Amino acid sequence: MLNTMRENAGSWIIKVLLGVIVVAFVFMGAGSFFKANRSSKVATVNGETISADQYQRAYYNTLENLRSQFGNRLNDDMIKMLNVKKQALDALIDTTLLRQEAQKNGLRIPDEELAASITSIPAFQNNGAFDKDRYKMLLGQNRLTPEKFETIQKEAMIMDQMRSLIIHSAMVSEDEARAWYQWENTSTDINYAVFKPETFTNIEITDKMIADYYAAHKEDYRTKPQVQAQYIKFDPAQYKAGITATPEEIAQYYAEYPDEFKTPETVSARHILFSLPEKATGEQVETARQKALEVLKKAAAGEDFAKLAKTYSDDPSKENGGDLGSFTRDQMVKPFSDAAFALSVGGISKEPVRTQFGWHIIKVDAHKPASTVSLKEATPKITEKLIDQKAKKRAYDAAESLYNATFNGEDFVKNAKAEKLDLVKTDFFGIDKGPKGFPDAKAFAELAFKLPLMEISDVAEIDNAYYLIQVIKNEPEKIPPLDAVKEQVRADAVREQQKTAAEKAAAQFLEKARAAGSLAAAAGENSGITIKSTGALNRNKTAIPGIGTDPALIAAAFGLTEKNKLPKKPVQTETGLYVIELKEKKAPPEQGFKIAERNIMDRILQQKQMKLYTSWIAKLREKSDIKESGNL
Repeated sequence: MLNTMRENAGSWIIKVLLGVIVVAFVFMGAGSFFKANRSSKVATVNGETISADQYQRAYYNTLENLRSQFGNRLNDDMIKMLNVKKQALDALIDTTLLRQEAQKNGLRIPDEELAASITSIPAFQNNGAFDKDRYKMLLGQNRLTPEKFETIQKEAMIMDQMRSLIIHSAMVSEDEARAWYQWENTSTDINYAVFKPETFTNIEITDKMIADYYAAHKEDYRTKPQVQAQYIKFDPAQYKAGITATPEEIAQYYAEYPDEFKTPETVSARHILFSLPEKATGEQVETARQKALEVLKKAAAGEDFAKLAKTYSDDPSKENGGDLGSFTRDQMVKPFSDAAFALSVGGISKEPVRTQFGWHIIKVDAHKPASTVSLKEATPKITEKLIDQKAKKRAYDAAESLYNATFNGEDFVKNAKAEKLDLVKTDFFGIDKGPKGFPDAKAFAELAFKLPLMEISDVAEIDNAYYLIQVIKNEPEKIPPLDAVKEQVRADAVREQQKTAAEKAAAQFLEKARAAGSLAAAAGENSGITIKSTGALNRNKTAIPGIGTDPALIAAAFGLTEKNKLPKKPVQTETGLYVIELKEKKAPPEQGFKIAERNIMDRILQQKQMKLYTSWIAKLREKSDIKESGNL
């Protein structure tokens, strides 16, 4: 809830409202990912060019959106798996097609409508009113002029009009919503027996079986291409000697970056939430309010607020007694912030506070006023930062100087010796892992694999240091001889035999269950098989106790019926083979549909609208002249 509230308020609203637009401009000029081809084109759409510069901004914007979703979990492997480069280009092509169609349809945005749209953005407001100075300041921070932003905003509004034309025909009937409700909320309980391959340990493997397995799976052992490189590291920390920061430089930095030294006013608070659906009826709103009033009386009478939150709150923060931690005014939605910042320490809101999430009872634990660090207090921090910046520039200049003096591989070695710089040689490495012991080995590997043999890289920044890299040897992919991978092949062959044994045992047990009439009756003939029950499962809660999450098992469980309580074959999962049996299936209560109907219809409508839009774009792509250069 805290993150959701923060994402819907203040400084985040500009990115939410403008989608990909503003973040893209934040990253203009960042990095050297596409530096060499900024002026070239990556695609044309009906003769209109998509430049490498546009693509770079879209790529970094897509990354930023993914970081907001996945946080620190977003790594290089995930970026490759999600095919971010392709995502970014596809988004640019689709946006170009949408804009072209909007122009063909003569869509326009009146100046008055544009002005109303911009002035209504909360990020540009101060105390609820549009603030021109704040507007210019925020645009400046995102490297935008008002004219450029207004052009972008108008284009976004026109494209939004076009989207509305595309999806307006989508409709949802009550029967569709009811069918979805039944499907989504039906619960099922199954009995099961599991056959795990690793438990079949009585497996004998001969040399012939190993050789046969190797012959049939040679491609599985093919190695990936590898390279060996040498590099020089230019660490800014080694270039700090003699660097100072003058009082004038410190004062200038302090004046240019005042926000770094300001601590905004904050409140630490707890809350009890009585949540409401997105389109709550008047009756639902009032019912929740009355519940909030009853709990508010208890809090006002001195009952422990944290215990009340654990008992009554609908927010996940209930587990911590409703504690939301410390936050600034613009990190919460306005009604919540206004109420919290108006309370004294220890104070509880006199009335429930209504937000888009429901009714809140708020208690303030601490209140810290805004403050500013003085120039004298900030001097050590600024000094350190300026020295770091100068040292980094020195390191870069040194790397660039050596690069400019190096014309071939021999020069690289000779110049390194002349400058008394360490020339480090790596082991052989692949693009997936990079050299051993390197701080950001994958980034190093990606750079190295783009280099021709013996060529020197441009100055590259990796992990806050600069590098010049040279690939000195490469080794193509190959299939190693059996002797080199025999133990690995043996282990793989054993696993295959174990899997075969588990499949056979599971199939035999399923046939026994059919003949005996149930899993329990079949297991009675073999004390080594244990029958367990999952308890009630539904499609929203797919984690099975003692098993975890497995889509194949969930799908098979919901495929069972009273008429066919046993599956046609054992269910294959990553953890083993399951023989399952329907124990009980329950339909959801009819009264629940009336409560959820509006929300379900909204969800189905969104899906239909997305399907319409996706289909429209696909058809438009088919009849359009789209050429991708392949220079990503």
